[in-house]
Amino acid sequence: MNEPWQQLADELQAWHQQGLTPTLWWRDDDARQRSAALDRLCGLSQRFTVPLSLAVIPSGADRSMLPLFESTPNLTALQHGYQHISHAQAGERNCELGDDRSLAEMLVELERGQQQLERLLGERFIRVLVPPWNRLSDTLADRLSTIGTSGLSTLGPRAQPDRAGVAVNNVHIDLINWKQGRGFAGDSVVLGQLIKHLQQRRQGVVDSNEVTGLMTHHLAHDEGCWLFCQQLLQFMADRPVRWLTARQCFLDGS
Repeated sequence: MNEPWQQLADELQAWHQQGLTPTLWWRDDDARQRSAALDRLCGLSQRFTVPLSLAVIPSGADRSMLPLFESTPNLTALQHGYQHISHAQAGERNCELGDDRSLAEMLVELERGQQQLERLLGERFIRVLVPPWNRLSDTLADRLSTIGTSGLSTLGPRAQPDRAGVAVNNVHIDLINWKQGRGFAGDSVVLGQLIKHLQQRRQGVVDSNEVTGLMTHHLAHDEGCWLFCQQLLQFMADRPVRWLTARQCFLDGS
């Protein structure tokens, strides 16, 4: 076993020695339609019996995904903004749900997206917002409960488990090096993110009750990303960890 994987094994053993069981969840972003990449992703979920939370873009989402929801146990849909387009000013970081638009406009748009996903996917959709680029206006975040949003998921350790009546559970592991080539970031980098969040949870540096989140982007994966996903799921399959569904993360008080 090479060094980064051994370090992960050591961290999981530290949890075990303290009588604790690590909890994880898996969020994949940018789904709209069925594709070979989405089939491959769902195949990994089925093979390793790991729940998958699919952040679906309402605008453009279609019925082609329905067979995957029928064949993949514990596949849940979340809401990935509305159109996944940036409204930020030139030179600013991409953001669909920032302060560049009115609060009322964004709330109407997000509520429309919720309704579209409920009509398309029924009970397989839960009202959890995953803002594109993991960014949103603070003012909007504090008003999400007014349109019936149940959860919010961005990137990085959460500041609090609840924000204005909306459950928060973020992701902490990003497979892709977005700044250099958009390929797999490498075992050391990605496993380092995973180990860091687990260690900080165990030591109480961050909220120990926040479920550690793996973020993937099936449409952007190179073979390095796919290989890592398979290796990680296989590695965890042999160890005492719990993969949680989105419902467990957001609706069951995790």
